[in-house]
Amino acid sequence: MDRVLLLFCSILSCVIVVSILFQFMNSYYERVYKKKRVYIIANVSAVILLTIVNMLDNSIWNLVTWILVTAFCAIFLYYQNQNSAWKTIVECEAMALCISVCESLGVILLHWILQMFNANINDTVIIHCLEVTFSKLILIFLYYLVVNRLQKKKNFPLSKDQYAVYIIMLIYSFANMLLIVAEFMQRKTNYLWVANMGCIVLADLYLLYYIKMSNEKSFYESQVKALEQQVSIQYGYYLLQTEKYNNTLRILHDVNKHIKVIEELYETDQGKTAAAYTKHINDMLKPLMPTQYSGNPILDILLTDKAMDMEEKGIEFDFDIDNVDLQCIEPIDITTIFGNLLDNSIDAAERSEGHKFVYIKIRAYHKMVSIKVENNSDYVKWKNGMPVSEKGKERGIGILNVKRSISKYDGDIKLRWENNKFIAEMFLNT
Repeated sequence: MDRVLLLFCSILSCVIVVSILFQFMNSYYERVYKKKRVYIIANVSAVILLTIVNMLDNSIWNLVTWILVTAFCAIFLYYQNQNSAWKTIVECEAMALCISVCESLGVILLHWILQMFNANINDTVIIHCLEVTFSKLILIFLYYLVVNRLQKKKNFPLSKDQYAVYIIMLIYSFANMLLIVAEFMQRKTNYLWVANMGCIVLADLYLLYYIKMSNEKSFYESQVKALEQQVSIQYGYYLLQTEKYNNTLRILHDVNKHIKVIEELYETDQGKTAAAYTKHINDMLKPLMPTQYSGNPILDILLTDKAMDMEEKGIEFDFDIDNVDLQCIEPIDITTIFGNLLDNSIDAAERSEGHKFVYIKIRAYHKMVSIKVENNSDYVKWKNGMPVSEKGKERGIGILNVKRSISKYDGDIKLRWENNKFIAEMFLNT
């Protein structure tokens, strides 16, 4: 029976460590092969090989095998670029070392608990099983809560609720482990308790992996929604400019007729009528000509459209724009940044009481561009440091797009509400 328990613990240990190692490589490197079964076979083969070597109870052979298996997977399953071969191997070996350190912490914690309670468990097999399960429990939670969060290649934000679930799972699992240790301390050797500990560890591995994948899925869904919103904004401005273009063509088509009418009015000494007619033509052309706010054609068109919208809604529009060169900013990012911020400002100002206004300020500082958008707002609801929109299901997508566009220029944005004014300040590196 002791041999069976040792085999069970060895398989459990190898399954968990190999799973985490493959999760690491799947998250941060591109796969060489498209077929999923190749990696399933590699995973199972690694578990079998490492279990066999582990059962030999030779620490040197065990260490060498781990190094070779990790290097083999890094080179033949995930490595594609010759220039980054050694870097990939070093990163994977460093991850394997980190796993070993986490396991050691689990073993140290177990012996500290046993010493604190003056526990005397003479069965070396049971002690070995406890070391394996405790070390893997600590490994799993340290990987998902700490190690995985420190990686910068693909890091998905976690909410407070997700961290709370992680902590609750850790406390629950740890409490169950302590109850099992208490049973062994009373010399109630029951091998089913060992199986129970293994099931706890495997369940934690699966649940934490499931939470991680759900989190990534939600993140990518929000990114897709953000892209859809960005495309929608671009398409909306495209339709608006198309309409203006068609109106311009319509006016230009009749320009000769208008000039002839004005000439005839002056020839017949009807100067006032001619002036009124000219003013009417000018009023028709005015909405089609963008105001020169900044010198950037995209931004000028956008600000002109927003200014007309604010005028219709009774919102005062004021601006202070330096002679800033915005050519380094892509047109889609100009539309995304200013379109979303001004839409939010107009919406908030329209719903507010009292004097309604929107103010925009753009300044140049050496190689930086400072942008400030300000509007009146009676109240702002915050969540996780971000204002919560009342637009329903799609709320927050606009700000997400703004942050994504600003990050392309190593920029930053700060949002605050004070004295019934909502202020968005940002810097972009040109």
